[in-house]
Amino acid sequence: MNRFRNSIRGRLFAWICAFTSLFLIAVALLTYLEVRETVFNSVDTTLHSKAQVITGLLHEEKGSIELELEEVVSGDYSIPRSGHYFKVLMDGKLFAAAPSLVNSSFDLAAGALETNDTGAQQAVFTSTGPGDEPIRVLQYDLNAFGKTFRIFVAESLDDSLDMIRKFRHFLLMVIPTGILVVSLMAMWLAKQSLKPLEQFSGRIRSITDKTLDKRVDTESETAEMADLAESFNDMLDRLQKAFESEKRLIADASHELKTPVSVLMLQCDVILQQKRTAEQYIDALTTIRSVSDGIGATVKNLLLLARLDSGILSSKEFESLSLNTCIQQTVAMLQPFVEKRSIQLLESLGADTTVVGNMGSLTEAFLNILENGVKYNRDNGVLEVSTTWNGAEAVVSIRDSGIGIAKEDQERVFDRFYRADSARNADGTGLGLSIARAIIAAHGGTISLASELGLGSAFTITLPGFCADATKIHGSG
Repeated sequence: MNRFRNSIRGRLFAWICAFTSLFLIAVALLTYLEVRETVFNSVDTTLHSKAQVITGLLHEEKGSIELELEEVVSGDYSIPRSGHYFKVLMDGKLFAAAPSLVNSSFDLAAGALETNDTGAQQAVFTSTGPGDEPIRVLQYDLNAFGKTFRIFVAESLDDSLDMIRKFRHFLLMVIPTGILVVSLMAMWLAKQSLKPLEQFSGRIRSITDKTLDKRVDTESETAEMADLAESFNDMLDRLQKAFESEKRLIADASHELKTPVSVLMLQCDVILQQKRTAEQYIDALTTIRSVSDGIGATVKNLLLLARLDSGILSSKEFESLSLNTCIQQTVAMLQPFVEKRSIQLLESLGADTTVVGNMGSLTEAFLNILENGVKYNRDNGVLEVSTTWNGAEAVVSIRDSGIGIAKEDQERVFDRFYRADSARNADGTGLGLSIARAIIAAHGGTISLASELGLGSAFTITLPGFCADATKIHGSG
């Protein structure tokens, strides 16, 4: 029951039933009141007509006022307690009364006042007649022949109230039946309306981590479900890409760590086969330490990439910083490596640009790119770093005179553990450019590569920022 009440079908059914029931009840109530009003108005119209007939029969003859009773006292008016009554008072005294009253002193105006029209000099009462029946009474005041007349005309309400009662009973039977029919229709409509959602749910339930390549056919879905299906397919695209990336990462990490771990095990096995000299132990430990450092660097970079993927760099924690200062700090850290390779490092920093970000992360990204520029450069080569402002964002360009990257490798150099054939023999984990791209992306920037074998490579990084000479501030997103 709770599941049905908390479901869309249950809520849809409840709302349809509630609104329809209220609507039917309101219509029935208004109809009942309208019918009741119509019935009473019909009785009042009849009473008004009879009062006019009695008024027309009043006349003066030879100085006396007369009422032709024989024309009025006929039919029901002559039958005692027939439910049809009249009484005429002249100057407050009884002038004439229908025989049906039996007791001419019976007060026809003793009931509840319903309406009082002073302009028309008439009032309507609901009272109880001589036969204890409910009656409707019209009181009509008239000034004629120098006299004041008060005419009472009454009709029994038994037939009218019986009609109203039957109509009320009819409504009391029809309305619950109508509500029941509407409830059944609401349940059917709710089921039919939500059938596409159930079918869609069944289709997506069949998609698992092993069938992420399956997609929902948006063309076969209803108009309301098509957008949801398209959004779901987009989510599947992202999930599939993430799953494939994770699988590739695990496979690449296993492959990259397999060789150094094997080297460690081989070194230990060789050393433990027989007693060695101190120098041999030192050489073996040196090799083990070197390989361990490589494994440590790989694990450290993998952890950093995992943290970047989880969104550790949040724009909420970014602060304004000088791009030129960040580049200068990076160059200072790289200087010993540059001097060792006798590479000429050229700086061409333009107008200082303020970017919003994390100084440590940006420094690491630039350092990874510059290290590649040194590592894959020629001895006595050139490495140039420059900054410019293009009117909308800061641009950092890093160029080297190294071995370059083949065109077919340029699309994949930012993939994790990927190395071009020309870089296979160089030291490194193959994660530097992946880390750099992740950091730049977290800062709302982009990184691109242009390279040619034998002529070097050029990396271009763009970052949202604010130049001191510009008039516009651009956030980091």
